[in-house]
Amino acid sequence: MFSLFFSALKKAWALLTAILLFVSIQVEKPAGEPQGAVFVGSRTFMLEEALVRGQGVTNDGEFFYFSGNFFLNKTDIKTGETVAQNNFAIPLPLLMKGCNHIGGIGYADGKIYAAIEDGSDYLHPFIAIFDAKTLKFTGKYYELPWELHVKGVPWCIVDKDRGYLYTAEWSNATQLNVFDLKDMSFVKNVAVSMTLDRIQGGDIYEGKLYLSNDSNTKRVYEVDPVSGQTRILFERNIDPECEAESMTVLATPDGPAFFVMDLGPMRINMVFREYRLSE
Repeated sequence: MFSLFFSALKKAWALLTAILLFVSIQVEKPAGEPQGAVFVGSRTFMLEEALVRGQGVTNDGEFFYFSGNFFLNKTDIKTGETVAQNNFAIPLPLLMKGCNHIGGIGYADGKIYAAIEDGSDYLHPFIAIFDAKTLKFTGKYYELPWELHVKGVPWCIVDKDRGYLYTAEWSNATQLNVFDLKDMSFVKNVAVSMTLDRIQGGDIYEGKLYLSNDSNTKRVYEVDPVSGQTRILFERNIDPECEAESMTVLATPDGPAFFVMDLGPMRINMVFREYRLSE
């Protein structure tokens, strides 16, 4: 009896998901041709799969690690299957401080570094550290200087080679904030050559930072974290009604692959788009 009920429920859920996917595709305007890059392909996550993958992303070459407002997810790059998930990722001490949002994440040495904030008050910006194998909280977290994050800490990027972690303001940022990866002590600011607005997250590849922007054209920026030299790497030309989220760079034998997240206009699906640079 129960098996028949759950089988019917599963089929009904699959049908509902398929209908909503069709509707969400119809609502979203077709993407234009990217400028400076080539669109390779995409995968769409719906409903609960989008919910746990709606904010940040990073990778270790074998797995994509995603974050949602309260979630962490580990997905096999080759199969697309979830191999671990933490549905209650915000640590209790941070929940008690009002934290309600996990933003961008970074990976290094078997650990996930997650930017966590108490939006919409933005009084307590944190970096919390999780075990990349299990996605369980390691017990370590650090509060960042509020005066450097007056609009919260929507993202972080881990620079393993230099031993740094980078953050910046979400809107109209004129500098990078640089922290020591060992203890999150403040190191320095690096002025950027272009104002960075509506940055949703990013990654590091061969010493450069790559940042996803939620402007009308959905840009990807390249930033030298040493000199601060900044340029628009490519324009994605996605429907402005979509919300661009974070991105990650996957090293491949053919060069870097840029994977960028977009929430659809109805906010019930996340499209994970892959790009390669134009030759």
